[in-house]
Amino acid sequence: MLVTERLPEPDKLILVSFKNCSFPMIGRYKVDGDGGGTFRIGDEDESFIEYDLYVNAWMPLPECYKEEKENG
Repeated sequence: MLVTERLPEPDKLILVSFKNCSFPMIGRYKVDGDGGGTFRIGDEDESFIEYDLYVNAWMPLPECYKEEKENG
């Protein structure tokens, strides 16, 4: 999803891609007290912008793998 189309739910881990970097990373969208927000690195407080990385798109992370129980 392009960030210009829709922003993710705050504080949920997501996969982000960047305008100026070729590999994706895990991050989250943090809403600030004034109603604005920034994309943060994983569970950290640093934003991607502090490292000159500019998020252009995001997507939810896939569900965690769960082994299926066998019948019997």
